[in-house]
Amino acid sequence: MMTITHNMMAMNAQRQFGLVSQANKTSIEKLSSGYRINRAADGAAELAISEKMRRQIRGLNQGAYNIQDGISMLQVADGALDEVHGMLKRMNELSIHAANGTLTDEDRSYIQEEMNALVSEINRTGDTTTFNEVPLFDGKDYTVDPIGGGSITTLIQSSSAERGYLKEGYNHNNLFYPMGSLDFSNIDASNIDLLHNGSFAFHCSQACTEVFDIKFTTDGSQNSAANLYGHVCHKYSVDLKDCTNGSQIVEKIYSFVANNLPSTASSSSILPGVKVSHSNNLIKDGVQLLVVANSNGQSTEQSATNYFPRSGYPDSGKITCTALTAIRPTNLFKTFDIQCSSEVTDVESFRIYQMNGKVLNIDPLDVSTQDAAGTAINKLKNADAKISEQRSALGASQNRLEHAHNTNLNTAENTTAAESLIRDTDMASEMVQYSLNNILMQAGQAMITQANQSPQSVLSLLQ
Repeated sequence: MMTITHNMMAMNAQRQFGLVSQANKTSIEKLSSGYRINRAADGAAELAISEKMRRQIRGLNQGAYNIQDGISMLQVADGALDEVHGMLKRMNELSIHAANGTLTDEDRSYIQEEMNALVSEINRTGDTTTFNEVPLFDGKDYTVDPIGGGSITTLIQSSSAERGYLKEGYNHNNLFYPMGSLDFSNIDASNIDLLHNGSFAFHCSQACTEVFDIKFTTDGSQNSAANLYGHVCHKYSVDLKDCTNGSQIVEKIYSFVANNLPSTASSSSILPGVKVSHSNNLIKDGVQLLVVANSNGQSTEQSATNYFPRSGYPDSGKITCTALTAIRPTNLFKTFDIQCSSEVTDVESFRIYQMNGKVLNIDPLDVSTQDAAGTAINKLKNADAKISEQRSALGASQNRLEHAHNTNLNTAENTTAAESLIRDTDMASEMVQYSLNNILMQAGQAMITQANQSPQSVLSLLQ
């Protein structure tokens, strides 16, 4: 059948040419961009996998930068501790020198000056060493580690306070009075700052709600807000800043309370000391502060085991003490978390512990006498060991981070290779396809020309 209104051969050739032309366009796009997948239509599943891998790769690369920053921080910390190590070695030399019997105390006073300067420099190093303005050793906002790096120190001892009630005995004029004792003998200049914000309190031993409360401060602030016999809490804030031993603390607490009792307080009492509630006295006894019940004095043979708490009043005669024990600041630390990739759980952590003269137990460090110099030698030995322990921990953390850094780079490289297999164009294969499409396009153009000429044969029928 021959027609001139519908040239089917030309239409077929044109359709085939369009398909080849589109394929050729796609090949040119892949060859020019280098990507096999340029849009979701090129491979929906492959695009999703590729984008997920790209997220992982960029996260790993940024994580590698983060890890390198962490390594740099550890290097800064180690460098500072290296200087502290050097100062401790010099202080050890000075202590050994001061311990020599050929020196006079005046000679040791000159050594003490250099010793004090080195302690001050160690403290300055601990307070001012930073990385990117982040303090490393100052201990502010640090976490207390209850396990490593330090020990729990009993600051205020009292078996009564541990049991919680007035159950000890105080003999006055051959009469027995229930008593609780607070022993401050473990307090000295090296740990008094740990009492800051600590407190002790006791309830009236009569059947009332009266509470006597003393809070310790070491920053120079102190005040009183007592209203005796008003069934309220009598609060005293006592500054211990200048105290260096237990007896000074007891004297400071006792004197401050005695000098700041309200005018309504009664001075009459069957017991010595100062009456601080309906039925309790505060008595000083060397390094001990005694809390004694005024009422219900019994013969010395009478046991006080069942005196307190009173029936129906569970808090009567009760003692609480928030400063019985404290964790020495040698195990204050701050955790630094290094984000290693785009996964929130992929974190490397390391600790940097607080460092200063008090933590190392060398502030103050006395070499003014031969005996004191001998003690200083032992303190410096322990301080040196502590700095070595901290530097070892920092070195271990640095090695760990270096391995993590290498792992990140290796993983990023291998993931990039996997993503390349999905996303990138195989140039050789695509060039073969491009050449084939070019040939087909040329052939298609020729066939369209031939197909367009075929209706001319109809003219011979019309002649």
